[in-house]
Amino acid sequence: MMNVKLIFFAICIGLAFPSYDKPLSNQLWPALDIEDPQLTKNTVMRQCQRSLKYAPKELEAWCEKAYKMGAWEALLYIGYHTGDGSRYVNEVKRRAAKKEHIAIRKLAWLNYNGVFMETNLAEAARLYNIFLAQESDSSSFMLRSIHYNLAKIYTTFEDWPRVIEHAQYVIDQNVGDGSDALAKDLKAKALSKLSN
Repeated sequence: MMNVKLIFFAICIGLAFPSYDKPLSNQLWPALDIEDPQLTKNTVMRQCQRSLKYAPKELEAWCEKAYKMGAWEALLYIGYHTGDGSRYVNEVKRRAAKKEHIAIRKLAWLNYNGVFMETNLAEAARLYNIFLAQESDSSSFMLRSIHYNLAKIYTTFEDWPRVIEHAQYVIDQNVGDGSDALAKDLKAKALSKLSN
């Protein structure tokens, strides 16, 4: 009886993950020649990202190549791999100082989450506000996420009017995915603190 269940399980797995003409690992990690002059920056960066999971021994080579091709985000993967994100942090800080929009957001995120640096919520809030003040074509999801992070930061600082402001943005931009529920909780907490 146990063998029948095992065979049935193996058949189900085979149906759920069919292998076509190549093994799954080859589909997820295509065999590319790193020296191929036809490789684009996007292809090299994709190899850099995938190598973190599928070919860690090749990560530094692919990510260094991506960085040299202009994909500075590749330094993040090198940092994850080596545990030393100082090159990434320095690159983000350099670019943020030049007012590069994406770098400002990424530096805010690093400060907010304490990735490769000490958590600094005041600096994260300052940078997120700079990011929001700039004109951008950021996705509505990204903007909701930033406003929610700001509401959480201001909760820590007990700046209740700002908690309400940023939580209200998340609530107003609700897309029916339930993302506003936590913002409603933050707003309710702030309103109760203000009424006390």
